[in-house]
Amino acid sequence: MQTYWLNTQRVGGLAAYVNALLAIAALVVLFGLIGPAALTDNTQLVELAINNPAPLVIQDLLKFTSAAVASVLVVALFNRLRGEAPAVMGWATLFGFLSILCLLANASLSLYAVSQAANSAQGQAELGKQLNGLAGLVGLAVIAVNGLWYLLVSWSALKTNQLPRPLSYLGLVMGGLSLLPALGIIVLLLSVVWSAWLGQTLLRSHQSTPVPATKNATYGD
Repeated sequence: MQTYWLNTQRVGGLAAYVNALLAIAALVVLFGLIGPAALTDNTQLVELAINNPAPLVIQDLLKFTSAAVASVLVVALFNRLRGEAPAVMGWATLFGFLSILCLLANASLSLYAVSQAANSAQGQAELGKQLNGLAGLVGLAVIAVNGLWYLLVSWSALKTNQLPRPLSYLGLVMGGLSLLPALGIIVLLLSVVWSAWLGQTLLRSHQSTPVPATKNATYGD
């Protein structure tokens, strides 16, 4: 059990650093390759999908990668924080994996829409609906459900004192902002700091922190 716990913390720490890099990459793609104009204008987004779909494809591939990395983080934080708050972390883990499923659905819908754009004979309005409608609604679900995960994980961390309190407070802020979809880009920016900080914390604990006592610790035994 001790070896398993230490391994999840080490792998989780590495995943947190990768998550920070993925967030930076997503910001570069959003603002450098796709551009704010296309993000807010269906017509420009459709033109991009038809004439230069590479940035949109890169964005979706980053989402698939982020889903895999997030799965590791969800498990690592569950193992770290479940000791004094098993019920809360059970719900947190549920919302964490639900947000991952929504992210995979969002990326899949977006990739399908982009793949069809160049060969579609339909009007731009319908293509815009395809690109921003289906994927967009699921994208809003990703942000909101992931926000619940941030809130529950951060609350559990404050209760168990298993993460630095400033890091937990930052997570609470991110969780609150995630419930307001228009502020999702701010959450993405803050996630760079949160992920890098979390990575440092988990890797440091892997080297020096003993396994915490847990209640009903059966997961991974």
